[in-house]
Amino acid sequence: MGDVWGFRKKEKMEWLRLDESKKDCYSQKLYRRMLYDRNPLLVTMEDKYKAREYVLSKAACKVPELLWWSAETPVKIPWDTLPDRYVIKTNHWSGDGVYFINNSTIPLQGIAEDMTIGEMYRVVENGTDHRGKKVSRKWMERKLSRLLKKRYAMGLEWATQEINPPVIMIEEMLTINGGLPDDVKLHVFHGKVGWIQIDVGRFTEHRQSIFSVDGQKIKQSNPKFPGIEELNHLHQRFNAEYIAEIVSTAEKICDEVDYIRLDLFDIDGELFFGEFTAYHNAAHPQSDELEALGGRLWNTEY
Repeated sequence: MGDVWGFRKKEKMEWLRLDESKKDCYSQKLYRRMLYDRNPLLVTMEDKYKAREYVLSKAACKVPELLWWSAETPVKIPWDTLPDRYVIKTNHWSGDGVYFINNSTIPLQGIAEDMTIGEMYRVVENGTDHRGKKVSRKWMERKLSRLLKKRYAMGLEWATQEINPPVIMIEEMLTINGGLPDDVKLHVFHGKVGWIQIDVGRFTEHRQSIFSVDGQKIKQSNPKFPGIEELNHLHQRFNAEYIAEIVSTAEKICDEVDYIRLDLFDIDGELFFGEFTAYHNAAHPQSDELEALGGRLWNTEY
């Protein structure tokens, strides 16, 4: 556990250094973005609250309903006004302070006690988390209050550091087949989708595969995560017309920056916005194939 980004939380981030011999690689360009790119639009996109309005202005997909938000500390959530299911998160943090709350009589499907992202997210059903630990409302409020007083821990991620004000958000919970949906991550370079990343098993055992825009699986000699062996072509999951719609949606939303990762959810044939990521995997090196492909697609000025 703890290596959801492809590195362990306590590992020194030794890859975050300039390497002239690899300057054309994808991860080196991500690192140079951290150091030099000060495009204010990246701040809006990284801000999970402001990003909602930005996406709505593009009229390209739906966003989950916003049930409540607040910038005030200490955090006081109006618990009794909320539906049975919802998601609590902050707008400025990643990997902590995310709670999937289910107070209904129907358990969520596909939640494992030792789920891959269990150190970051908590699935709390009727006051008990996925590991069987009691989680009180007061405890969550105290944890969220502490997060609102801090900047995101990854100091090199400039856009995330600039998010102001930090807020608590509560959104509707999206579900499919009785469980939480997997997301579709689109890496968009200069307004064009470069590849489609499919992640499954976030709440059980994480696996990941990469596909071209025409659905072909991109073989990786040294992938960061185990592949989705049963998914050999993206057409096994989405038909060609829907893939074209997903790509078109991403390109419409992401046409104002030179690179961004867009996460979408497919809910019964409807696309919902998840989030933007300007610094994929904290600029950790990817497979040799993605390092070359991303470096070729991204024409940076830094």
